[in-house]
Amino acid sequence: MKYLVIFLFLAAFSVSYSQDKKIEITGEIINSETKEPVPYVHVVNERLHLGTTSNTQGRFWITMEKQDTLLLSAIGFEKFAFTLKEEVTTDKLVVTIEMNTSTMELQPVKVFAYRDEEALKRALIETKVPLQEQQRGIQLPGFYYGPTKAVKPSAFGNPISFIASKFSREVKEQKKLKQYQQVYDYQEIIKAKYNQAVVMELTGLPEEKVEEFMEFCKLEDSFLGPASEYEIAVAVNKCMVDFSQITLSPDSIDN
Repeated sequence: MKYLVIFLFLAAFSVSYSQDKKIEITGEIINSETKEPVPYVHVVNERLHLGTTSNTQGRFWITMEKQDTLLLSAIGFEKFAFTLKEEVTTDKLVVTIEMNTSTMELQPVKVFAYRDEEALKRALIETKVPLQEQQRGIQLPGFYYGPTKAVKPSAFGNPISFIASKFSREVKEQKKLKQYQQVYDYQEIIKAKYNQAVVMELTGLPEEKVEEFMEFCKLEDSFLGPASEYEIAVAVNKCMVDFSQITLSPDSIDN
């Protein structure tokens, strides 16, 4: 009975250890149709809310445990959830993930018999031709050909001008919305590439020092956007050397 209890305890400890064991995932993300690499894919550990971004060759590196789920997302692609199988026993795994392109349903488009927006505006303006006060030539019975009375414009203004103005305003708003979305996506990529989790993993600094380091090592967005993971690691390492010299200098110790 004593040996049975010890055996059950060791078995439970082994299962618990295997569940908590971190596994290094080195991956390549490709387009399922073209088999070409997919850059700038967000790879986020759903449980820890930490992640990284694939580089320009579609490659990424991240750690996870068996109970974790990695969520992959990118513009123009369907979201992908990656989990580990129970039979995985290694602590390092190389994977290739294929992402499917997403099909977006567009809103119906109204087609006008004009070449472009400028041609439509010009046609609307040209319709504002004043009626002649008196028609000449053949006069048909049942039609009034006498003088016409001037009609004052309504409080709402010319309806044709109102339609043209509204159409132009909607186009401008759609352009602004698209620009805001592009800026938002770019900022999300920057955050995924350079954050506290990334700094802690590259430098080994304790959590209470990370904020001070990031205030010291300010990497520009223009660099982070196109930079690969290797280039960011090199830049962070250089900052770390300078940061260590300053924080460990005699002056800083005296202060």
